[in-house]
Amino acid sequence: MTDVPYVRNYFRETAPAWLDHVALLAAFAPPAREHGFSWCDLGCGPGTNAAIQAATHPQGSFVGIDAMPCHMEDASRMAGDAQLSNIRFLLTDFRAASELDFGGFDYIVSHGVYTWVDRTAREEWLGFVDRHLKPGGLLYVSYNAMPGRAADLPLQRLVRALGSVHTGDSRDRVAAAMVTVESMLALKTPALVASPFLNWMTRRKELFDPAYLTHEFMVAGWDPQCVTDVRAHLRSVGLQPMGSATLLDNYDRFVLGGASREVLAVIEDPDARELARDFLIDQFFRRDVFVREGRRIEDAERRRRLMQSTFFLSEAPDRVEYSLTTPAGRLNFDNAASRHIVKGLSEGPRRLVDIADASIIPDADLLANALTLTAASVIWPVEGGEVSVEAINEVIGDAYEVFPCGTAKRRSQER
Repeated sequence: MTDVPYVRNYFRETAPAWLDHVALLAAFAPPAREHGFSWCDLGCGPGTNAAIQAATHPQGSFVGIDAMPCHMEDASRMAGDAQLSNIRFLLTDFRAASELDFGGFDYIVSHGVYTWVDRTAREEWLGFVDRHLKPGGLLYVSYNAMPGRAADLPLQRLVRALGSVHTGDSRDRVAAAMVTVESMLALKTPALVASPFLNWMTRRKELFDPAYLTHEFMVAGWDPQCVTDVRAHLRSVGLQPMGSATLLDNYDRFVLGGASREVLAVIEDPDARELARDFLIDQFFRRDVFVREGRRIEDAERRRRLMQSTFFLSEAPDRVEYSLTTPAGRLNFDNAASRHIVKGLSEGPRRLVDIADASIIPDADLLANALTLTAASVIWPVEGGEVSVEAINEVIGDAYEVFPCGTAKRRSQER
């Protein structure tokens, strides 16, 4: 869609510290960042995510790439207003961008692109990744996944077909199409009743910006993928799957009941196992992280580096809930270790090892509960230092609050 700008969004999962955390969970060494690093947002939209990352990581070099002129105009204006000297935005497509010389990237992130473009564009996207991701570099790619989006396929096709016969821009076409869809839903049309997305949207209309619906429903390339297909595609250029930026999805025991884990235990092939797992949890959206020529690390180094990681408390201490409903049932983590971690982070981000120094709780217990708290999104992996964020907060306005530790959150989410 080129006639309607996409919505402004920040994705915490694309931050370097978050991706480093995923690497450590999988026992891989994250990219070395002591002397700087390079990061690219491939299909960056209006550039909000890339600008926030650049503002909170002055030691990094950032690039945002998108093919919509209005996106790049807004993004460049944002970078100028926030006085960001470590980012550039390029108006180009994937094929042309793959021919440019960037010197390689330690991180390439691509949110909301892979299953929204056609097969030709996906091959050009892959060509960019193949040429520009460094050895040891991490790729983040989010995509609509099967089988969870299977029931939404008829809805997307219907909205696009209905919208194509109306006049106006794409936003007007979607709005007109949705009037008909809602009338059909009222008649309990089976294929629409079965759509999880439509039912969610009907219940929470205030969450869905018309620009978002336009880019979700009116694109011809909307094509949810099985994890096996995505892995095969990326493996063709030497990338291997490492884990999920949706941290909860890295733990079978948190998302699968005992009977489901028994079913998976007999599947030896890791890709087939992951697809079967997606069926068991009805996976509809994946945030996968891949690595190129990754270096495996021993468990002792992994634990040491996790203990030295810095974490951020995502809620006010008195609002923390020490339990979470998951596909496997209720996950409870109300214990002394979890409460000690939350208390230790109540005054600001800290390294886990520093929290451990003030406790008689064994490090192993603190680490296990810290990982559970991250899976539950109570705490987030962030940067160890602090930077000035006054300028970027003035530019972002009311949408997000940017924090000095390298992350941000919607202002509607009270901290």
